[in-house]
Amino acid sequence: MTLELNIKPKTYDFYLMILTSAVLALIGLVCLYGIGYYTYTNETAPQWTQTQMYGDYIDSMNQLIYPFVVLLLVALGLCIPKRIVPRQSLLAAGTGILAVTFFIALITNIGTSLAFLLAISIVVQAAVMVLTMLGRGGLTYEREGYFVRTGSSMLHLGTVIFVFDFVSMRSSELHIPVFWVATILITVGTVLSFYPGEVGSIARLLRSGGRSS
Repeated sequence: MTLELNIKPKTYDFYLMILTSAVLALIGLVCLYGIGYYTYTNETAPQWTQTQMYGDYIDSMNQLIYPFVVLLLVALGLCIPKRIVPRQSLLAAGTGILAVTFFIALITNIGTSLAFLLAISIVVQAAVMVLTMLGRGGLTYEREGYFVRTGSSMLHLGTVIFVFDFVSMRSSELHIPVFWVATILITVGTVLSFYPGEVGSIARLLRSGGRSS
């Protein structure tokens, strides 16, 4: 079993992949720091979540993760030009959305602006996934193949939902359900993206078995 990535070095997609991977790694480090700080403080001051310390912690975490989330959503958004709209049109639309996001941050707070940007990204990525699964919209990808394309779109959507859950849903009752939605999308997307041949074989086997019965 071999895994081939047909992404040429020094191309638009290559640099986009490097940027996305780097930003995800940085977001992971911020999340680990946040978890470590929360755990340590919870051990030393069990009631701290009922004090101003918790509000300050949330504000500081939002400030830390804000630039990386914006970078991530920009990188994921730039994957769409080859799929739905011309690159220049997407850049113009993206610039407008970022301007609105920063304006919301100025008149409200960082958390609200992040929630807005993430919500827009979820809608766009969900549309891409649905169009991909239906085989519509004239979508093209760096790696062709139905399962690879579907897996790629699921990975994008799952990643955005995961960040949305971490940034905006921590205190919500839906935090855990949303986390599991993101986890399932990322897991299934990873399997489809990296093992399309095996998934295709299983699908053909199931299809032939259903016909024979």
